[in-house]
Amino acid sequence: MAFVVRSASSVSTAQARPVVKINNTRMRVVSRAVDKEPTPAPEQAPEVPPFAEVRSETPPPPVTPSGGNQVFKAPFGSVMDFGGKAPEITNGRLAMLGFIAALGAELATGEWVFAQLQDAPIFIPATFALFIVASIIPMNKNKKAESVGPLTPDAELVNGRAAMIGFAALLAIEAIKGDALF
Repeated sequence: MAFVVRSASSVSTAQARPVVKINNTRMRVVSRAVDKEPTPAPEQAPEVPPFAEVRSETPPPPVTPSGGNQVFKAPFGSVMDFGGKAPEITNGRLAMLGFIAALGAELATGEWVFAQLQDAPIFIPATFALFIVASIIPMNKNKKAESVGPLTPDAELVNGRAAMIGFAALLAIEAIKGDALF
């Protein structure tokens, strides 16, 4: 059995492989069987240092009928676990949507956030549900976030964090004040 261990940043999206966490470092592991010599007994096995790369002379991964490499789908639990990437990104996107929509509606109508939620009890949760599904599906398929000009994954995280703080502050101020902020 041969193993190829690479850091997650060194593997392109075309070579998507299962992700394994080792010492809180995300690693992609490729294993392929080689019909050469039998594996030595465990006491005779050579010790392989961590992050070593051992390559075998096996063919590339199988190709799907559509012509692309097979896509590894991450288990939902690994995407949504405490150390996963989905919770912060999804909550940040929802906070950006909620903060901008709440401020815009408040400036247009003069209603505070809780009154806005009472006015649209189905539309607002449905919009949030749509954003959640649209955020999780690409992560579940292990798609890499792409940059578009100044819109980078790091900028999205920073903006999402700021929106979470801003939306929480808006709710707190309106709850204490008992009325709209503006």
